[in-house]
Amino acid sequence: MLELQSDRADLFRLLGDESRLRVLALCAEEELTISELGEVLEESQPQITRKSQPLRQAGLLSARREGTRTYLRADLSAHATDAVVHAALEEGRRLCRADKSFARLPRVLLAREERSRTYFDDNAVGPTVVTAAPLGLSPWLPLLRPLLGPRADGLCVDVGAGDGLLLPLLAPLFQRVFAVDRSPARLAACASVVADHGLGNVRLLPGDATDPAVYEAAFLAGGAAVVVIARTLHHAARPVDLLAACARLLRDDGMLVIVDYLPHDDEHMREQGDVWLGFAPAVLAAHVDDAGLCVVGTAPMAPIVGHPDSHLAWQWTAAARPPPPSLDRGSRTTTPPPLH
Repeated sequence: MLELQSDRADLFRLLGDESRLRVLALCAEEELTISELGEVLEESQPQITRKSQPLRQAGLLSARREGTRTYLRADLSAHATDAVVHAALEEGRRLCRADKSFARLPRVLLAREERSRTYFDDNAVGPTVVTAAPLGLSPWLPLLRPLLGPRADGLCVDVGAGDGLLLPLLAPLFQRVFAVDRSPARLAACASVVADHGLGNVRLLPGDATDPAVYEAAFLAGGAAVVVIARTLHHAARPVDLLAACARLLRDDGMLVIVDYLPHDDEHMREQGDVWLGFAPAVLAAHVDDAGLCVVGTAPMAPIVGHPDSHLAWQWTAAARPPPPSLDRGSRTTTPPPLH
């Protein structure tokens, strides 16, 4: 790493290149792969590698390896008070606005989910899987604790309901259940589960947690007591955005329950539309925090025996809104107790 504070000439030379400033600005906006940076800047991957490498060596970009992909993001924590670095970042943002790089960024992020959308549209769930699924739900029983109590009288929203695996488990616990999925094929599978098990309190909603119609339905119901997002977060282009949308569906005392993979290196999962190869607990907790919630419980869990993803390590995490600051100066604000 360059000693930027002691050698200002190196810093000036490094940040005197407009192409590097664009890379820095884009990576400050979003964590991106070399390929994605190439698409946004309309340049080849070797060109992006050549421009990003000096920024990495200087400690202005950090790299995170996930399977065969390397993600780059701006890391300015060591330069929080450096006026030159911040001026360079602002200039990079101006350049990205001028050449429409920022305008191309949403399209590239949307492409992350395109394989997922295509996979779930093209791969309907067979009736054998749907019928057998409720028989193997014992690993999910630890999730019941945050779902019980006063919340059981309210609404549960199953975001990314998929094949309807959880509906026979959730429907008896809650007054109402919304099964939300953006894939017509998956909603059809959910409809089969609802019919087969006589789940009269389940309503099917097309879309996802970011859909205004889903938010309106939850709002009219008084907000969700529990939102479940099971094996769905790893399909999201921006996990924080999806978690924030799930948080908006909750009522004030609501609980978000996340089930997803721990980090793994099975690249074949990308063929099923996976954008991310699992989440480290600390990374997931940071996403939850950025979404305006706080983790109140987390633990590894056994996968469902016979499930196609049973070779991966799974985890569950429960999150809720942080308590409001106390009005009493003499009292202390505490976080919700952990769930066991």
